[in-house]
Amino acid sequence: MLHSFSSSRTFTSADTRPGVSTALSVFFARFHRRLARLDRRSAIYAVLYLMILAGLWLRIEHVFTFNPVEHIWSDAQRHWEQGTESLRRDPMAMTDPVMYQIYIGILGKLTLGEPLLVALYTALLACLTPWIWYRFARELLPGRLQATAVWAAISLLPSWITIYGYFMQETLLLPLLGAALWASWRCKRKETVASFVLMAGLWALAGLTRGIAIPLAAVVATWLWLGQPQKTQKAVFSFLLLGVMLGPLAYRSYAVMNMVSPHGIGQLVALYLKSGKREIHVHYIREDGAQWNYWFGSPSTGEKPLAPLSDWTTAREGQVHARIDIANGAKDWGRALDRYPLTFSRYLTLSGENLIYLFFGSSWPDNNRERTLEKIQHHSRWLWAPLTVMTLLLTAFYWRRLHGDRMLPSLLLIWILVQGLLPIAVNEGRYRKPFEGLLLAQIVLLVAVRRRNVDTPLAQPEESEEVERARVATTAVHETDHVDRPVEVEGVS
Repeated sequence: MLHSFSSSRTFTSADTRPGVSTALSVFFARFHRRLARLDRRSAIYAVLYLMILAGLWLRIEHVFTFNPVEHIWSDAQRHWEQGTESLRRDPMAMTDPVMYQIYIGILGKLTLGEPLLVALYTALLACLTPWIWYRFARELLPGRLQATAVWAAISLLPSWITIYGYFMQETLLLPLLGAALWASWRCKRKETVASFVLMAGLWALAGLTRGIAIPLAAVVATWLWLGQPQKTQKAVFSFLLLGVMLGPLAYRSYAVMNMVSPHGIGQLVALYLKSGKREIHVHYIREDGAQWNYWFGSPSTGEKPLAPLSDWTTAREGQVHARIDIANGAKDWGRALDRYPLTFSRYLTLSGENLIYLFFGSSWPDNNRERTLEKIQHHSRWLWAPLTVMTLLLTAFYWRRLHGDRMLPSLLLIWILVQGLLPIAVNEGRYRKPFEGLLLAQIVLLVAVRRRNVDTPLAQPEESEEVERARVATTAVHETDHVDRPVEVEGVS
């Protein structure tokens, strides 16, 4: 026989127990309330740090996908061979500045050319570069938010990512320039002898990587030296440091090339520019009978920088030849340069071409349009000319508000004058890369000074950090758990 049972019971509120659904509801309610408390500043930080993380991923992925050791040809081959064959004494080993050769030599010794290790160290340098510029921005700008914006922008800057797929001098110049700028603004704040000497040393390293850092260093060092105390000590110790660094290199160049040129033999690129020719052929001879033949052509002369808007290209054609007896030192270079006097009309033509190539030229060799980032980098070249004009106009408009922050815009003007207008080299798009970082920093600086009083200088980084910490602490006291339970504060008058 089957029996059925039924029962009934009335549940009261006291019998209920919180289940999983109730716990989740409470969690999400509290999470929603805390999320609602996040202010716009916190949201901006979150976006910026996501951009930085994306930039780190892109840099690592790009270097490991397009390993520079797999693209050793043309200029990259010259740099690799000069660095790994450290005892070379041929003229080309003395033409380029020595710092990048030292870097490649160290990289070659650490990796023995193993692609995985080369990618590892190169990716580390690529990721370190934006952070170094962030440290510079912390000294330059009034708050951490603005500096983080610079870090995020540089992290995602395509032209500062793609270059690390090749062995080119810019891969070392960018972090060294950022370090020199950081040391400069740190010296501006501290005004000590030690900070000034550190700045001089870092600028010297940048100048030994690419010569464009030398005029920038001269402007910064003179600017700070004139405006700070302890001038004698700073001058003496800085010149001692530069003597230790440059003296042996000067002797090295004299022993091999009979020229005092610690930064490299720059006459070759000067002759190439002044000649107005498409190619340069140089024949070196030495007393012991050794001979070398080199020929070069800038990648700028083979492109149409304004395409597809215009088919304009260089008017350069033909070849310039130079025969250099090393025993004569700089005399043969002088005679070769004298064959091409720089008249005013020729200067206008050469400078006009140089400005076009500098601001609109595609950065070579990182312009392979079959690679996504390099394609983006190639097309982004259209941004820099209008950004430069806009930034210069805004800088002039806010000049009064800049007060003690006029050193950076002065560096921008010096860079344009030296790299764009002085007849020192045939410009290429990749020469623009240092300027891109300076320009982004200046744009963020203009945003920072836009709202401040005309007579109020920007706060020092330490002051802004204290203000920010106080603001966060005050916000925490007033907002912590104000929904879930009351906060009692005693002893407040």
